[in-house]
Amino acid sequence: MRRKIIPNRGDLKRKAVNYKTGVDLRLDEEMLKKMEALVENTSVQFLEQTVETLKGLREALSRAAADPSARREVLEHIREEAFQIKGMGGVFGYPLLTEFAKSLHDFLKELEDLDELQQEIVSIHVDTLYVVISHRIKGSGGALEAQLRASLRAAVDKAKPGTKAG
Repeated sequence: MRRKIIPNRGDLKRKAVNYKTGVDLRLDEEMLKKMEALVENTSVQFLEQTVETLKGLREALSRAAADPSARREVLEHIREEAFQIKGMGGVFGYPLLTEFAKSLHDFLKELEDLDELQQEIVSIHVDTLYVVISHRIKGSGGALEAQLRASLRAAVDKAKPGTKAG
């Protein structure tokens, strides 16, 4: 069987842009300022919302400590919130927020309950997320953040199911 080559008629290109006049993607100064203000405002809203979320996580942890029957519900709530923070941190230029929220989400992924040590590990994660937000640490951070990463990893490893806390 002989192959038949179907020529591209360029329909997609014509539908995407006006190829006769072209597209001017340059932004004037006013439009650029409006866009930057929108991004900054959205970033501030994200940080404020995340602070409220973290307050809610602290309250949930207190509820789990006081009422063991609430632990599974609290676990699921924290898991969902960690997933949300993980997804949004990088969007707004906070990769450390994403990294620490991922660490928390991964830690909780396989758990079905939260014992006292695991609750403490969750609390440490929440505190770490607060630090990133309160200091508005953008980028990957420095030496202090590297120490935080290592400490979180060690704490998570210590509290994983099936390992004995030393």
